Amino acid sequence: MFKKADTQLIKLLNEIQILNLIRNEGPIARIEVARRVQMSKVAVFDIINRLVEAGFVIDVGKGESTSRGGKRPSLVKLNPENHYVIGIVFKRREIQIALANIEAELLNFTKFKMRVGSLPGDVLDKIFAKIERLLKDSGIKAEQIISIGIGIPGLIDYEKGKLRFADTLRGWDDVSLVEIFSQRYNVPVFIENDVKVISLAESILGAGKEKSNIACVWVGEGVGAGLIINNQLLQGHSGGAGEIGYLELDRFCELAQRLPNLHKGQRYIGDILSDVYLEEVILSRLSGRGDLKRMNFSRILKSKSFFPEIKDILDEFAYLLGMACSTLIKVINPELLILSGKVVEHSDYLFQKVVDQIQARAGEVPFFSTEIVKGALGERASLRGAIVMALQVIFETRTAASKHQF
Repeated sequence: MFKKADTQLIKLLNEIQILNLIRNEGPIARIEVARRVQMSKVAVFDIINRLVEAGFVIDVGKGESTSRGGKRPSLVKLNPENHYVIGIVFKRREIQIALANIEAELLNFTKFKMRVGSLPGDVLDKIFAKIERLLKDSGIKAEQIISIGIGIPGLIDYEKGKLRFADTLRGWDDVSLVEIFSQRYNVPVFIENDVKVISLAESILGAGKEKSNIACVWVGEGVGAGLIINNQLLQGHSGGAGEIGYLELDRFCELAQRLPNLHKGQRYIGDILSDVYLEEVILSRLSGRGDLKRMNFSRILKSKSFFPEIKDILDEFAYLLGMACSTLIKVINPELLILSGKVVEHSDYLFQKVVDQIQARAGEVPFFSTEIVKGALGERASLRGAIVMALQVIFETRTAASKHQF
């Protein structure tokens, strides 16, 4: 005999399975859903009727009859206009907020600057105000929000639903973000490291679709990796899986010979592998040239040709990033490596140099068959990931909801 809680869980899992199938295959006939999930027509039709009544699924007319004739089957698909989620991303100096439907389409977006060292209470009040404005402008009621996903830099305390540590957000480690947002909006709230959130977005909406083993390496204000092994996001014992920015430089290369332009005594590779530091070094180098000192960093990255001194800096950056990626590949053996972040997504030269470095180090490694691609979601990848994470309240995703939800 199943306990009542067990039967409720089975019912919930069946609903999630059917909802996922409708999301991926809809419009789809009810009878086809029953065939695909290998459940009785009565049970499947009952579940779909409940999903229609709850507003998650809608009827969209009749399909074609089979070759044997008979009644035309009734088709169903997701209803994107009844339930919504909110995604929030914390960055060092900025907060991004988006409203999305259950098909993960961004409907409205806002952001605001945050001073380093800002008091958490002031920032949270501004987030709440921005959310209220998003809802009002979109004509959506607060009761239609079903969950919230939060991406934030640093180590996460999954049990307490808050930040454990982040070098860029000092003073936030005592703020119970999950509890605060869940109590205010009365919905499940999920929290995850920002780079892991990017890996989720790329695995479900971007470059990693249909892949089961992925390493997503992001370069932004620092460097980090999100690791998906057998379709599960790897978090680590204390949330630190993928924190490659803390790898020590002296274990990677002979610094004096290899990084003469970039190494200024830093201890960790994350102190060098950041877009902020790369921009600082390059613009500093150009400042002595009157004809070039006003060059925009993005234009430099997208350029097809470089002055020798700029090329040398990019080559050093690619060398170090390639070393870190090679280590990841040898440790977890992913089928796909995704390089994300502005500096690698905008610079074909830098991306190819990193690929060359990785392949040169593959050598005679017998299992090296990793495909290497750029991220597909651009600057809003982390926000899309927060949306994907929020949607795990009704869909299967690649992270364990029980560890995030309060």
